Amino acid sequence: MSGFGRTEKTIFLFAVATLLAFSYFLYDDSLLFPKANTGKLELIGDVSISQNDVRRKNLDTFSWVPASRQDKVFQNDSIYTGDRSEATIRLQDGSEIKIQPNSLITLNLKNGQMNLDLRYGNLTGELSGDTSVTVTSGGEEIKLETNKGTTEKPKIQFKKAHSGNVDLKLIAGEVKYVDKKKQTVKELPKNTVVAVSKKGEVKEVQKPELELKTAQNINWLRINPDDPLPFEWHGKGLSRYQLEISPTEDFSSVSVSKVTSEQKADVKDPIEPGAYFWRVKGLDEDGQTSATTSVQKMFITHLEGPQITSPLPEAQISLELKVKAKETLATSTEVQWKAQGLLKNFTWQVSQDPEFKTILKEGQTNNLAALTPKLESGSYWVRVQGTTESNKVSPWSQPVNFNLALVAHKEERPTRPVLITKKVEFVAPSGKDRNPASPEAPKIAWKPVLQTKQYHLQIAKDASFQEAERYDVTQNQVAWGQYRPGKYFYRVYARGLNGLVSEPSEVGTLDISVSGLTLDPLKSIRVIGATPQPTETPISWSEVPFAKSYLVQMDEDKNFTKPTQMEFASNTGILKIPVPGRFNVRVQALDETNKPLTEFSNIEEVLYSFRSPLAAPLLMEPFNNASIFLQTEMEPFIWLEWKKVEGATSYRIEISDKPDFSRTLIAKSLQGNRYLIKEKVPLGKIYWRVRAESKSDQESSEWTTKREFTLYHQKNETFAQ
Repeated sequence: MSGFGRTEKTIFLFAVATLLAFSYFLYDDSLLFPKANTGKLELIGDVSISQNDVRRKNLDTFSWVPASRQDKVFQNDSIYTGDRSEATIRLQDGSEIKIQPNSLITLNLKNGQMNLDLRYGNLTGELSGDTSVTVTSGGEEIKLETNKGTTEKPKIQFKKAHSGNVDLKLIAGEVKYVDKKKQTVKELPKNTVVAVSKKGEVKEVQKPELELKTAQNINWLRINPDDPLPFEWHGKGLSRYQLEISPTEDFSSVSVSKVTSEQKADVKDPIEPGAYFWRVKGLDEDGQTSATTSVQKMFITHLEGPQITSPLPEAQISLELKVKAKETLATSTEVQWKAQGLLKNFTWQVSQDPEFKTILKEGQTNNLAALTPKLESGSYWVRVQGTTESNKVSPWSQPVNFNLALVAHKEERPTRPVLITKKVEFVAPSGKDRNPASPEAPKIAWKPVLQTKQYHLQIAKDASFQEAERYDVTQNQVAWGQYRPGKYFYRVYARGLNGLVSEPSEVGTLDISVSGLTLDPLKSIRVIGATPQPTETPISWSEVPFAKSYLVQMDEDKNFTKPTQMEFASNTGILKIPVPGRFNVRVQALDETNKPLTEFSNIEEVLYSFRSPLAAPLLMEPFNNASIFLQTEMEPFIWLEWKKVEGATSYRIEISDKPDFSRTLIAKSLQGNRYLIKEKVPLGKIYWRVRAESKSDQESSEWTTKREFTLYHQKNETFAQ
């Protein structure tokens, strides 16, 4: 203040004094507005608790004065509480009224009855004795009375909404009220909010409902920082909703707070990527929070464009290329990039200008790299754009510029390949002769040629190679899996790194044959019947590769001078034999032109034998009805004989004393055509019969007509002893 003059100092000090005086008036305005004359007012209580901004005004005064602790409260006084402010009024009868922040109430006590006019806000009243409270709601009043004889002091919570209704909640004790509409006295329900309407009706207040509809742990993907984030919820019994988004679960700091009357909201505020928590508060008509949802977690991700990692910005690429004289000097460049895991597909562009007005090539890929088309020397720009699985498109990457400087280098023509084996012989294995260790295809090999990236092989049926089969291989040998029987010619070219082709190698030959086939043994055929007929027997042989069909020859002559020929499509079939006899059979494989593919197979013999059915034998001795006298009591020793039957290998004889052979005395199988009876048999009539049998065919003839003879003894006894 050394620079101030006396006049300036005087003005400054006066201003400071005036500022201090007005500051005190702001703290205590009783000097400006003296308190009313309270001598004539009826005292009803005092202020027991006053916190922060609490004011009092009498009905007869104009101004509000601070309500300090132990200040007197008179009839018709109004009490006001500001933000974060509370006051407790203790009435003379011992009742207490606790006034919540942002409330305004007028107190009137007459004849022990409290007339409570709650203009707005919240308060809690604790009644004592027989005190009654009249609540004013609109133009109607409702009277609350304590039940006589109750020991617990009633405690009631009051709340007045902007609609004019007064909400009541009985916290403790028992209170009754008069329902004017129904002219009845009712108990005020405990711990239940009821509303007193302007018409004096008391109704239970429905509990508000609030539920989140947007999914838990949702991941919002933003392409632009202000892309809307849609939130949705369902509410009932609420006036407005407050959406809050916070980076912390306890909502100690709030990033976004939005109030709306709708049950949804689009948040366009720019929010940094990361994890967040959100909830919705339900507000009543007074703006007070009536319900709060659970806290849900969410994530915000910004969709960023890919970042090109190769080539580097302003890269200078110098290459010496080996090209033919007529080829354009150009090369491809690989472009690589990195990107967010959300991006699955990519679009890349190559341009001759940084604005990408002239696009040389555009391509798509799901990899993190792409190969440009062949480019000549010059400057180029590349950029990449990504797409998510849900087809959201990212921004383009930063364009990257690179320069190509290409120089031609003439390469020498490769030397001609040298064949290792000029003549290759190969026998194609048949099905039965196939050995797992044997080669499956003919192999062609040549000496490797330096500075060669590829070989060109030609195989043809003629040495001019006009209709040659062509193969490009990277090794200096190949197994020709497409071979067919016959004679072929082959040659090899070497292709250099720049594509130049050498002179052809010498011409080699391929002789491909097929191994002979083997005819399986044939079974003999034996037929019994009245007359011989053509017959059949199965036939099979080894399978031959490349065979289109098989020719079977059959002849009685081993030289096959006049063979019977049959053609089969596979290596099995049915062989038809016209007449009985001994036949020779062989088979040969044919190619697609029905020319012999192999020599004839081994010769197998098949025998077709035929004979008539076995005839019943002709009985010879003894004659029928013969009488035979025995001289002794020993065995009879009687010969039975019959004629031989063609085709029979044995005979069955039966001897019985019953004409129907119901009891057999002797039954035997014999090789010859006679039988000597040496066993004891009864005296009297004896019957016998024979049939022919063939063991090889398991066949037997009919029984002969039975013959009989009679045995006698010289003593004329009935049976021999």
